Amino acid sequence: MLLPDESFSVGQSTMQCYIEAERLKIGFVALCTKGKAELVIDNESVILHRHRSLFIMPGTMFLFKSCSSDFRVRYFAFSADLFAETTYRLPIDFLHELKGNPLQDISEAGEHKLNLWFQMLEYNYRDKEHHFRETIVKNRLQNALLEVCDKLLRRPGNKIIIEEPTSRKRDLFQQFIKLVSTHYREEREVSFYAQELCISTRYLSSIVRLTTNHTAKDIIDHAVVLEIKMLLRSTRLSVQEIAYQLHFPDQSYLGRFFRKHTGKSPTEFRKQEQ
Repeated sequence: MLLPDESFSVGQSTMQCYIEAERLKIGFVALCTKGKAELVIDNESVILHRHRSLFIMPGTMFLFKSCSSDFRVRYFAFSADLFAETTYRLPIDFLHELKGNPLQDISEAGEHKLNLWFQMLEYNYRDKEHHFRETIVKNRLQNALLEVCDKLLRRPGNKIIIEEPTSRKRDLFQQFIKLVSTHYREEREVSFYAQELCISTRYLSSIVRLTTNHTAKDIIDHAVVLEIKMLLRSTRLSVQEIAYQLHFPDQSYLGRFFRKHTGKSPTEFRKQEQ
């Protein structure tokens, strides 16, 4: 969906390039135009069909499981860097809400508006000589996200907090998340990430707690658990092979880690998902 030298792309797709489970390095907005498909997003199975849209952030665990023969989507894909620059000032709570609810039912009027949005992005995508092409695209994405955020803020029982940590703390938190998505397979200790950021472990922990209400170790372990679940569900790798791939000392260590976070052994989880 996105070539190595592109920061964004727009088009139509069957999405079958994602038949292998992976943690995405890109994000995308998709609108189903025909048929339906079963997807696995951060280990949750969902159905995408007409009158449904999908918003996927970089770093999401994603698997294309199955689809009807006529399945098609219209999409706008973007790099992790473009997304980070676009969402820098948006409330963290709002981004968490988007990540936790990637699939949305939309009305015919909403679908019409989304198609018009795709048309504008397609025009920008084709005009590769435009000096401000990427800035315009970032503004289009940010404006769309601000509209969604406003609707959520008006919703009864809204819990999104607009006040943000200082820009320095926000920047460190985003760098931490990027480091986790790059190194979680090999590094599971908070001290490694603190050292990479040139700050103390205590200070990193306080930033993550302030921003997410979770510990830094929670964030790291959550990424690892999602990876183990996806490998158990969508590959034939043995538990020992998964332990080796994720740099655990042995399969027993991985088993204890997995049971601690899920209440099940890897073998029990795999049997349940088959």
